[in-house]
Amino acid sequence: MISRKILWLVLSLTGTTALHAADEVRYITDEVTVPLRAAPDNEADLVGVLNSGDRVTIQRSLGPQSYTQITTSRGAEGWLPSRYLSEDRPAGVRLKQVEAQRDEARARVRQLEQELNEARDRLAQAAPAFQLSDDNERLQQRITELEQERVELARTYNEERARRQTLITGGALIGGGVLLGLVLPLLGRRRKRGYGDL
Repeated sequence: MISRKILWLVLSLTGTTALHAADEVRYITDEVTVPLRAAPDNEADLVGVLNSGDRVTIQRSLGPQSYTQITTSRGAEGWLPSRYLSEDRPAGVRLKQVEAQRDEARARVRQLEQELNEARDRLAQAAPAFQLSDDNERLQQRITELEQERVELARTYNEERARRQTLITGGALIGGGVLLGLVLPLLGRRRKRGYGDL
């Protein structure tokens, strides 16, 4: 036990070539639990237990077949076998994330379907108003057309009336002229007779 502590002290002080860069992020692999120890030794005191998917930060590593010193997301420090570390989140954790995203997507789809149905209902309720609006527009257009026809008919009627008035006036003048033409000669004969009688 003393020799292990001395080895641990020597490795800590000398910074062996097996040490890796600090502050790299890794995840606990798919193992259910991993013991976190006070030193790089299976016999060292147990500091805590990590679960699959826990996020840890590497302080230093003694190699892939040895131990790695880490800091947990809660600030605890300790050593664990390097084989339990992975750059990727465990499949179980990723699966849970994907399932959560899927459930969120399903909920969003249900919400969108509900909103779509509500919009369809509102559209169905508004359809008569749209129909009335279309009918109103068509009626307004028909009223405009009828008004134009009325103006055109009034113009035609006024022109026809003026022409008739002209014809009537012309006919009256002609008739009056013919009548005068017939009556004046008769009046002229009577006057001649009347003067002769005197």
